[in-house]
Formats: sequence, C-alpha cells, structure tokens
Amino acid sequence: MRTVLNRLKEPSTWAGVAGMALAVSPFLPPPFHICAQGLAAMAGALAATMRDSQAA
Repeated sequence: MRTVLNRLKEPSTWAGVAGMALAVSPFLPPPFHICAQGLAAMAGALAATMRDSQAA
C-alpha cells in the first residue's frame, strides 16, 4: 500500500493518468468522454505543478 501511495506522489504517474484518460475518451459515450477529458486536464495540471522528488 505504501508503494502505491508513493507512486501517487510522482508527477509521472499523473501524466500517465492524463494520457490514459485522453486515450480512452474517444471510445466513451458523449457524456463520459467530457468527464475523461476533464480528468485528463486536472491530472495534467497536477503533474505540471508537482515538484519531482529528490530521492533516487
């Protein structure tokens, strides 16, 4: 569980979530593809504003 929580703190995870949401949005019905695009926008903004961790 700790590994999952640590991964959620990394910007690359949120960039991946944004990419996956955009990848599946064309295959969703119209009300849901708008939600997927909104999720992608929020995850992308989160990834852009997060600081990379210093631990290697």
